[in-house]
Amino acid sequence: MRDFRLWWALFVFFAVLCVLALQRGYRRWRRALALVAGVRRPNRVELVRLRREGWRLASMALSLVAMTALVFAVLLEAPPALLVLLRVGAVAGVLGVVGLSLRR
Repeated sequence: MRDFRLWWALFVFFAVLCVLALQRGYRRWRRALALVAGVRRPNRVELVRLRREGWRLASMALSLVAMTALVFAVLLEAPPALLVLLRVGAVAGVLGVVGLSLRR
């Protein structure tokens, strides 16, 4: 496909979905953190889960930023070293999200 408008529309659509998912997850995480902070003796397991969820959200944000930067770097014909660095960052972010999502 040579029509970049379709690819651009798909990129914007999935970027918006990612941002909405990230916002929703962050709000849930902050609410849960506030609830645990209100408890006198928080459960250790809950604290570990909350910490893991925070790292998962950070990995999701890293992957979103890296993929967005990668799209613009490709369009602006950035040096190959930068493209490799952004690809590694995007893959690391996605692997972090998947890895932290699978652990319970």
